[in-house]
Amino acid sequence: MKAILVIADTFRRDHSSVYGDAPWGKILTPNLARFAAEAAVFDNAYIGSFPTGPARRDILMGHCRQGLPFNEWSALLDDEATFVGDLKKRGVPSMLISDVANTIVHKPGIQRDFSAWALNRGQEGDRCWMSDDVPFELPVSIELIRYSIDHWRQILVNRAGRKTETDWFAPGTYSLAMEWLEQNYRRPDFFLWLDTFDPHEPWDPPQYYTDLYDPGYKGRVFEAPPGALRKSLGVTDAELKQMRARYAGEVTMVDTWFGRLYDKLEHLGILDDTLLIFTSDHGTPFAGPADLDMIRKQPVLGADGLVSSAGRPAKDPKQYMPLSMNTTRIPLIIRAPGMKKSVRVKAIAQPWDLSATILDAFGLPAPERIAGHSLLPLVHGKRAATRDHAISGAGLLAQATTARWMYSAWSKVRPPVLYDLENDPACRKDVVKKEPKAARQMHNLLAAHLRRQGMSDDVIGLYRTE
Repeated sequence: MKAILVIADTFRRDHSSVYGDAPWGKILTPNLARFAAEAAVFDNAYIGSFPTGPARRDILMGHCRQGLPFNEWSALLDDEATFVGDLKKRGVPSMLISDVANTIVHKPGIQRDFSAWALNRGQEGDRCWMSDDVPFELPVSIELIRYSIDHWRQILVNRAGRKTETDWFAPGTYSLAMEWLEQNYRRPDFFLWLDTFDPHEPWDPPQYYTDLYDPGYKGRVFEAPPGALRKSLGVTDAELKQMRARYAGEVTMVDTWFGRLYDKLEHLGILDDTLLIFTSDHGTPFAGPADLDMIRKQPVLGADGLVSSAGRPAKDPKQYMPLSMNTTRIPLIIRAPGMKKSVRVKAIAQPWDLSATILDAFGLPAPERIAGHSLLPLVHGKRAATRDHAISGAGLLAQATTARWMYSAWSKVRPPVLYDLENDPACRKDVVKKEPKAARQMHNLLAAHLRRQGMSDDVIGLYRTE
């Protein structure tokens, strides 16, 4: 058995034609569409722990660490088992190929249990090189960039030598994965985790990808803005269009290289022997419908409506925001070996399910510690849904989502909010006071999750219901 998990960081669900067009136009993702045409498409996949590092802990561990509402940015501890470790015990070799530096060079060190791992270094200012020959240039004032001056200088150094497309991070990382496959495709069993930071910012694809969406643009370039309310960032309509175009260009670049990976599996003759999963850790807002006027994904903003301006923390008093639907809903597409036609799956799925799914593919039962369920029965139409709601969150925020409602509650810092997704999909009006019964029901879902995580009733009570 062979299995490949592909993660594209910050991949907004509605930017793949598999899930329909983005509000501002069609995004070119023909290769994901080709993949989905013979795979199971999960229409209701949601994040769990947020953001990057915690989300990957969800997948690796299959649960949240007890004593915490959600996984956090922290190194894997000695007592934290992973499904990769379970595969290792059964003799299944595993390989991690990634450019997501902040999960390897820094914490949480997700490579721990893999048989081998390779990091394509340099993404997002990874301190992998020094050069005094690179001119320092700011596309906008440093206050309109999410990174500090030193961090931005490192980003410029890391990308200064780009000449051909494989010099960009995602293409280079996919190339590494295809090289690995050429050398390992004869193995009867393997697990490959392929992880790219794109389309996460900085949004800096080759210009020809951006020009697919906004050719001839002349003006300020926002390729790594702070998290912000649009009005606080002060972008014009033209600047916002260009920002969206740069992100869309990254999406199409990732799609292009996913397609090359797919072709490689066919050429090597192992596509129909391989479980192939494509997903993301979360999406990102662009001040569109259901984005809550947000640009980028932070649930905590400063008093000025910004966070990480020039790398600085949010200014007090802070503003606490829900995670938008375009942040919490993610793509999840699974092709089981031999699949030839598309299946749409309505059941709610979350990252905790992926560890159980991959173990199941190798004929291994999920250990009791894993909170998720294998998705393979859903892929094959042999099981109904295992949950009727999703639980997501980070820090002080805990959020529950059903087909009808999105409910967000915070520990101590502000009252909860409730959105009626059926009648207000853009989440324009908080109805928590108008719909007290629904609010209580949604709060009970959160309380049940927190209780399972070992939270006391006193702690649960801090997530105020009024």
